Amino acid sequence: MDATPEDAAHITPEDAARTLSEIRASQARLIRSRPWFPAWYTTGVGLYVTGIQFFTEPGTSVGVMRTGIGVLTVALIGLVLALVLLGHQRPHRALVTWRVLGIFGAWLVTALVLCFVLALALSAVEVPYARTFAALVMTVYMAVTGPPVARRITRRMAATIEAG
Repeated sequence: MDATPEDAAHITPEDAARTLSEIRASQARLIRSRPWFPAWYTTGVGLYVTGIQFFTEPGTSVGVMRTGIGVLTVALIGLVLALVLLGHQRPHRALVTWRVLGIFGAWLVTALVLCFVLALALSAVEVPYARTFAALVMTVYMAVTGPPVARRITRRMAATIEAG
């Protein structure tokens, strides 16, 4: 039962190229169907940070701080579980290039720098809950800019697939 080349179905190089192109187009459509990261997740993490800032502001009692951080931690665990259980797609590691990570990293660092600079500025003029307000602004920034950033990264991944 050894197959020989004469027994194999004949496919022309043009047919093979067309088939491969169709496969890549299907893969790219699948990647484009959902953003690389869900904006609700990054917004949720931003809200977690905002909550931590709120519960650790000076003057907060230890009991309130512990309870608040405990509730926030349970909420963060729920957020992570939702991300995992909702089956968010994970693209092949070959698609997660340094350029893709750079785009995501630049976006994330911009959010953190915004929070840090705003917290310092608000603290300098003695605004109560300066860190909390700064973290809230960071969360809004992440909620507003997260979807376009995720779509840009997703488009880049799909283009990589189509390019072969």
